[in-house]
Amino acid sequence: MKKMDEMEWDINLKGIKWSYLFLIIALFIWGVYNYITIGTMTLPFLLIILQFLVYFFVTNVLKTKVQDESGKKSLLTYLVFIVLLLVFGVILYFYK
Repeated sequence: MKKMDEMEWDINLKGIKWSYLFLIIALFIWGVYNYITIGTMTLPFLLIILQFLVYFFVTNVLKTKVQDESGKKSLLTYLVFIVLLLVFGVILYFYK
């Protein structure tokens, strides 16, 4: 297996970006349609949310591995935000 040259690498990255954009738009439209017809958050919205969480988590972990301080700050900010959301969610669930 030969290594990709810069042109092949660029072509593959553009293909990945466009297919990713298509997938996000399709899931968003599907989620909006389900939300309008059913009235609850369904699998497409959950997939979009989880996808963004995984993306931000992985990119910030990789930044911290190369000693980038912005990765540590962002990762800490995201974790604090998630914990606060969980705490407020539990409070709202039990104290309606």
